[in-house]
Amino acid sequence: MSDSEMNWEDASRIEAWAGELRVNLVRMIALVIFYARHLIEYWMGGASSPYRGIYHVRVTWVVIAWAVMAIIMHLRLSRRHYHDWTKYLAVGWDCAMVVALCAIAGGPRTSLVLLLFPIVASAALRLSLKLVYFATACGMAAYLILLGMYVWYVIGRQKYYATPELRIPRRDEAIVLLTLLVTGLFAGQTVRQMKRLAQRANVTIAPATSEAV
Repeated sequence: MSDSEMNWEDASRIEAWAGELRVNLVRMIALVIFYARHLIEYWMGGASSPYRGIYHVRVTWVVIAWAVMAIIMHLRLSRRHYHDWTKYLAVGWDCAMVVALCAIAGGPRTSLVLLLFPIVASAALRLSLKLVYFATACGMAAYLILLGMYVWYVIGRQKYYATPELRIPRRDEAIVLLTLLVTGLFAGQTVRQMKRLAQRANVTIAPATSEAV
């Protein structure tokens, strides 16, 4: 193994742990903020609010499950207990929780689908191209699962295709999937650039020239 590859291995091992720690901190802050927003809608909506009743109970259970995972991650990471599979488990759990929230909120039509994009983007902080591929695939798979649940379970296949106003336009589905893919491509390029920086690649560009005023 060359010196540049050793530099990358050493740097990526430490920064992957540090990146996971940062992602988990953002995860916990985001859970507090988003759940606080939900509680505001819960209290201000009145007795007839759609955010009360079974909806509130289900959202609370999902947030609790997500928070428990974040707390366990924090305890392990603060003790420097970090394994290669940790980042894959964290990404998979995040995607599963987003699917659960979106399913509760009405499927792929809810704006909560947007939570899949920061999950893909956060993969770059772990400095792993394999994780970027995994997160991108999980994000796209999560959206496809939501589409399938909406068509086959929430609406019903026959009613869905027989009622134009219930259908999600194919162009909208394609845009979401392609945007997730592009987000993954940018995350991957970020990891590649960090790898070049760690390896101190011998790449030169033409020097900047000052223009005469």
